[in-house]
Amino acid sequence: MTSPLSSDLPAYADYVSSVEVAAPVRPRWPFVALAVLGVALIVVPIVTGMFPRTAKGEAMIDGFAPYVTASAVADFRADLVVLDDARSNVLELRARGQEPRGSERIDRFVRDYPGIRTDLGGTIGTIDSHRGDYDRLADLPPFGVLPWLLVLPGVILTAAGVFGFRRAGDGRPAPVWRSLAALAGVALIAVPLAGGLFGAAGAGQPVIDGFGPLLTHAEVRKVQDYFITLVAADGELNSSYVPAVRAAHPDAGLGGLTALESRWQPMTSRFAALIGAMNDNIGNFDAVAALNDTTKPLGVTGFRALGWFYLVPGVLALAVAAAGTGRRQESNATGGDGR
Repeated sequence: MTSPLSSDLPAYADYVSSVEVAAPVRPRWPFVALAVLGVALIVVPIVTGMFPRTAKGEAMIDGFAPYVTASAVADFRADLVVLDDARSNVLELRARGQEPRGSERIDRFVRDYPGIRTDLGGTIGTIDSHRGDYDRLADLPPFGVLPWLLVLPGVILTAAGVFGFRRAGDGRPAPVWRSLAALAGVALIAVPLAGGLFGAAGAGQPVIDGFGPLLTHAEVRKVQDYFITLVAADGELNSSYVPAVRAAHPDAGLGGLTALESRWQPMTSRFAALIGAMNDNIGNFDAVAALNDTTKPLGVTGFRALGWFYLVPGVLALAVAAAGTGRRQESNATGGDGR
């Protein structure tokens, strides 16, 4: 006898086997964006010459460190006062008719010193007025490290983008690569906040504007010529001028000239070191100024934009790493028409 259940009806097992669940579809665009962002962080420091220029900037900061202090400025100003007094002493001797004849180097010193005083005083004044800005730059992370703090997160973001894209293409989650990308983003955000890049951004341009006229080959040659004038005058003062005055006028006042002689060695050492630092850092300064100018087409100088170069990519990396973490799942029946 035939069963009331027709054998033509599909069994339950046959029905279940006819349904195929597709692999989850995971968005891949976040990983493309991470890779693009990572490549940009690698390429930009290279294209802008950030590696050699920041290294030279670090050398300049270190090279001027001994001269951009309150004590150094005070010493230079005291040296200029001693030179002022020495010239005044010569003029007093001249007015009293107590000066020996034929003092050509002394004459040149008396004639040229007002201009020398103005220029050297201006140089010391510039250093003093920018000490605060210089200190803010010196407090930044070492300049030579800054490009690495872009490139290393860039490498991580690029790797996260490439390998995450491959996993998403296979329908697999990529939590590890998303987490690494997020960590790179956090690191980028931390650099300007912990390193004080925003607070020091306003110090770079004043230092460039202030030191620019001083750190040129023409200015260094001019200061070197001043130094030659001072050395020649001091040599004549000690070898013939002061002995001649003392021999002819034992009671002549020589306080300004003797003060110059007692201070001469440390004074010349300080000025020679400053001139050497100026000469050695012309190329370093030019590199820093060139790096600062690389972003001018964007309407902002490099120092003012420095913190944003880290913060903006960091925020983008965090946002993209968190995007598309959900997944869609599609089901298609293999029976019937296959839809």
